[in-house]
Amino acid sequence: MRTIQAMIALPALCLALDAGAGCPVKNPRVQPALPDAAVADEQEMQRARLAAEQYLRQGEAYLECGLMNRRQYNQLVVQLEMFSARYSETLFEYENRDQMIAEIDEAKSIPVSVTSTD
Repeated sequence: MRTIQAMIALPALCLALDAGAGCPVKNPRVQPALPDAAVADEQEMQRARLAAEQYLRQGEAYLECGLMNRRQYNQLVVQLEMFSARYSETLFEYENRDQMIAEIDEAKSIPVSVTSTD
């Protein structure tokens, strides 16, 4: 009886190990660092955008592999959503900062005319 169980268990184990090998991506465990929007320049934000897109694509691809149980799946979905929200907030802060700077620069360049009321 044990021989039959071993004969069934061994192929099942091999299939389980092979399932992980069939997924073309790894679980994205480390989130990319996001720059400080208050001081970031355009190049830093561009690098952050590329890193964020790659991280989110990798996470989505890993979700599609179907290697996780429901709890792990949901945990990864929440992790990806939280990162996406943080990235969006950083981008929003950066864009607002740039707009404020542009408005200040524009205000400085507007000529001020002084009229006398004599």
